[in-house]
Amino acid sequence: MIKVKNINKSFGSKVVLKDISFDVKDGETLVILGPSGTGKSILLKTIVGLIHPDSGSVLIDDIDITKCSSQDLRKARQKMGYVFQEAALFDSLTIYDNVAFGLRTLTEMSEEQIEARILDCLDMVGLKGTGDLKPASVSGGMKKRAAIARAIAYSPQFLFYDEPTTGLDPVMTDVISDLIIELRQKEKITSIMVTHDMKSAFKTADRIIMLHKCNLIFLGTAQEIKETQEERLRLFIEGSSKGYSVIYE
Repeated sequence: MIKVKNINKSFGSKVVLKDISFDVKDGETLVILGPSGTGKSILLKTIVGLIHPDSGSVLIDDIDITKCSSQDLRKARQKMGYVFQEAALFDSLTIYDNVAFGLRTLTEMSEEQIEARILDCLDMVGLKGTGDLKPASVSGGMKKRAAIARAIAYSPQFLFYDEPTTGLDPVMTDVISDLIIELRQKEKITSIMVTHDMKSAFKTADRIIMLHKCNLIFLGTAQEIKETQEERLRLFIEGSSKGYSVIYE
């Protein structure tokens, strides 16, 4: 289980996160929504220990990654997979070697074991036979799937997605959403996903939180947010220009 408790984060005089608290249950997919610039990616990076909060705690299986030693943080990260917003593949490496990266740096698996796991992961994300290709020669959707294969290669308990469908067409967005659901069902992975894509959010989420002007203003199911009459939530999920002054100003 992931427990986020009273997280606060500022950069200079700019407050980004204010007293954010929530839990993520084992095997659950939690989606983080909110307007651009409201701190969603900062929150995600804080949860995985890439950014240190000003105050508060993040417990992953009862290890507080905001206060633990570097050795314990490394152990905690061995349970995590992270899919970056722009895939963040290494351009100089093949798809195979990109997926192998975590296995070679975080595990003591033999090359034979690594090869078997890579082929399994590439097949799982629909990229069988692409291992010899470089990222520059594949589509945006294939890069996203390769990034997911890399993130799941060492069988993490927790998977974090930062805008996994950004820049993709509607069909590929649906493919990625289906893959996220499949990983939850087959691998029993606990996931947190940041997204602006309402269709993907509603399809993949067990629960949703929404950030607005540094604060957490909603925590509930997709159905509950669809039925809400709270103006900021309703205007955001409708994507109406009428909500500009309410949401962004």
